[in-house]
Amino acid sequence: KIIIPLLSAILASLLSCVSSHPGDMLLSVMNAHKGKLTTQDHIKGILKENGLRGFFVGIRERLVHVGIIVTVQLLIYDFVK
Repeated sequence: KIIIPLLSAILASLLSCVSSHPGDMLLSVMNAHKGKLTTQDHIKGILKENGLRGFFVGIRERLVHVGIIVTVQLLIYDFVK
């Protein structure tokens, strides 16, 4: 009875982390380098330095941290509803 909700919560938390990480990464870079650079300039800079991987720097840590939190929240919601 707990396997399906657990697997669903894990999958949802992993997908939410992977889909939101590039945007959060861009926001972090923009906040760290305040100035006259545009969003496009920051995107080009990230791509130039690290390629597409640059948008996923720190994803492992985020998956562990946020993944656990979201999984627990979804499990609590599932059992309370």
